[in-house]
Amino acid sequence: MKKENRNISLKQMRAFVAVARAGSFTRAADQLFITQSALSSLIRNLEAELDLRLLDRTTRRLELTDAGTELFGSLEQLLSDLDRMTSDLRDVSVIRRGRVRIGATPLLASTFLPVAIQAFAERYPEITVRVFDDASAKLIQALEQGDIDLLIATLDGEHPELAATVVLTDVMVLVCRSEHRLGDAPQTTWHDLLSEPVIAMCKGSGLRAIMDHTMESIGATISPSQEVNHVATAIAMVAAGMGIAVLPAYSVRFGEAVGVRAVPLVSPTVQRHVSLSTLKRRTPSAATQAMADHLLEFARQRGER
Repeated sequence: MKKENRNISLKQMRAFVAVARAGSFTRAADQLFITQSALSSLIRNLEAELDLRLLDRTTRRLELTDAGTELFGSLEQLLSDLDRMTSDLRDVSVIRRGRVRIGATPLLASTFLPVAIQAFAERYPEITVRVFDDASAKLIQALEQGDIDLLIATLDGEHPELAATVVLTDVMVLVCRSEHRLGDAPQTTWHDLLSEPVIAMCKGSGLRAIMDHTMESIGATISPSQEVNHVATAIAMVAAGMGIAVLPAYSVRFGEAVGVRAVPLVSPTVQRHVSLSTLKRRTPSAATQAMADHLLEFARQRGER
């Protein structure tokens, strides 16, 4: 009766392929750096496990049986695939290849990330990088579900499952048209917002939370004239004369070309911390770790940490 469960080792497979290629136990043993008796034992055990004769041995020649010929073709392909897979894994482990999925809020995805990713691509051209831009809450959920590997965003509240490091520190500013009455002011206060139509980010965004919390801390509230999802939209509305906005200083890079300027907001001065986060329970791949290290170093070199 044929055995149903085969216990064939990788050593036995490599030994058989070496013998079949070399046509000699002596040459195959030399190539494998083992003794001829050890090689013979591997082949005998393989034949016993398969219950097949794979080699016909004579004093002058070594020939494959029909079963041996068929097995040789299969094992040669299998071992080739295995070696290629092992090489690919080594490439991944030494950061030659891989994939990184980065989630970022739209502002960061359109300002900080493009230059940082391009610098990373020049260093690691074989690593594929994908960017997912969305609101912080959705990106945190994507990170927890394993849909992204890294998150760059302002974190609100406690997130015990995330390992976070501050990558950018920014201050909140008043954004207005250059000809606005506050456009030439060296600074302005949060109370000044109360007399202006304010274009605010939608509820649920990190930037809106910062504005609402700060106004609450000075005993005031704002009823926005407009609520938008994207910073670029808010800046475009400011440029059109629809009002002013409270945004990170970093965002004004968007507005310089359309005639808006940033005025420092004081009483209080409010900083915004952008964090680079991973999921604690997931071990980052070598590519993901390389990207995380790169983003932190990139921000440090640009004086943004």
